[in-house]
Amino acid sequence: MVRRRFQRGSLFKRGKREKVWVGRWWEDVINGDGSPRRMRRSMIVGAVAEFTTRRLAMNAFSERLRALNCGSQRPQVMRTLKDFVRMDWEPVVLPTMKYATQMHYKYMFGAHLMPTFGEWRLPDISRAAIQTFLATKLREGYAWETVHHIRCALSKVLGTAEDWDYISDNPVRKTRLPRRECNSAQSVVAHQHVKHLISALPEPAKSIALILVLTGLRIGELLALRWKNVNLNNHVLCVTETVYEGRFDKPKTKRSVRALPLGQEAVSTLSALRDGACEPEQLVFATSSGRPLCRRNLLQRQMRPTCKELGIPTITWHALRHCHATLLDAVGAPLGTVQALLGHASPEITRQIYLHAIPEDQRNAVERVEKLLIGPEWTQVVTAAQRPN
Repeated sequence: MVRRRFQRGSLFKRGKREKVWVGRWWEDVINGDGSPRRMRRSMIVGAVAEFTTRRLAMNAFSERLRALNCGSQRPQVMRTLKDFVRMDWEPVVLPTMKYATQMHYKYMFGAHLMPTFGEWRLPDISRAAIQTFLATKLREGYAWETVHHIRCALSKVLGTAEDWDYISDNPVRKTRLPRRECNSAQSVVAHQHVKHLISALPEPAKSIALILVLTGLRIGELLALRWKNVNLNNHVLCVTETVYEGRFDKPKTKRSVRALPLGQEAVSTLSALRDGACEPEQLVFATSSGRPLCRRNLLQRQMRPTCKELGIPTITWHALRHCHATLLDAVGAPLGTVQALLGHASPEITRQIYLHAIPEDQRNAVERVEKLLIGPEWTQVVTAAQRPN
C-alpha cells in the first residue's frame, strides 16, 4: 500500500467568461491487477463569483482533502463496472443463484445497466447518477416494477463491490423510487372461460391446463414433474423440482417442496397420460426425445390461438394458478390451507396477490349483510319512481 502523505494540493483559476476555481491533488488508486499507484485528480471547487478570494476557495478545497489527509479515505479502484461484473461477479456470485435468477440479472445488465454504467469506474457511480438514471427510465415509459428490478440488480453488484472493499459504500441504498401507483384491480379469470378453454385446447396443452387449474402448480413445477413423484393409488403428487428453459433446479422456496392431494379428475387425466412401461425418472410431460416441454411454445402455439378463437381474454399458465387460489377461497378453504397448497413462503403473498374476490360472491356477501342487519324487505331494489326527488 502506498504510504499516506499530507498535502495541500494546488489551486488555480480557469475560464474566460465565467471563471472557476480548480483544485488538483495526488490520490492513491488501485489498478485492475491490484497494484497501487498515485494519480493526479482535479475538481471544480466553485465559481470565482462565489469564492471571491483565494482563501475562501482554499478553505472549501481543504474540506475535500480532509478525508484524504486524515487517512479515512480508501484508495480508489480504477476498475470499471463492466470489468468487475465480467471478471469477478459473474464467475463467483452469479452461479450461486437459481438459473432463472441468473438469466434475469444478465438481461438487466445487458439491456439497461451496461449501456449506461459499463465504462464507469466503480467509485464514480454516485447516488446522484443512479437517481437520474432511474428517473430517466421511468420517463421513458418503463413500468415501476421494471425500474425496481433494475435498481435491485445494480444494488446487488455494488453491494458485492462494497463487501470486497472496492468501494466504501453502496450508493444504490441512498436512492429512492417514487411511490408506486395503485394499479387497477386484477381481473378474475372466470371459471366458465377456463372450462371452455380446456374443452377446446389440443393436447398436451389441454392436460397441462387442467392439471394446473386443479392443483395450483406453477408451470415450471408441472413440466418438471416425474412419474416417480406421482402416486395415483394414493391420489398424491410430490413437488421436488422445477424447470426453466430446459434447466432443472430446486423449487422456488422451501415451502414449495410439498405433497399435493389429487382429485378424481386429476387422477383420471394423469392415468390417461401414463404408459404401462414408463420409467420412474421419465417426465410426465415431455418431448419425443424426453426433454421438458417449452412453456412459451405451448402458450404461443396452443393457448393464445385457442383463446382468440373462443373470443375470451388471453389466459396464461400463471393465471390458472390464480384461478385455483380464487376457487379455493370461494369454497371456504382456510388461508393456511391455501398457502400450503400453493407453496407460498408467507401467508401475506397468498392473501394479497392470489386471492381475488369473485364478483358474484361480493354481491351475495353484501346482500347477506343487509339481510342480517335490516331484514329481507330492505334488500329489494327501489325503483326510480319510488326514490325521493
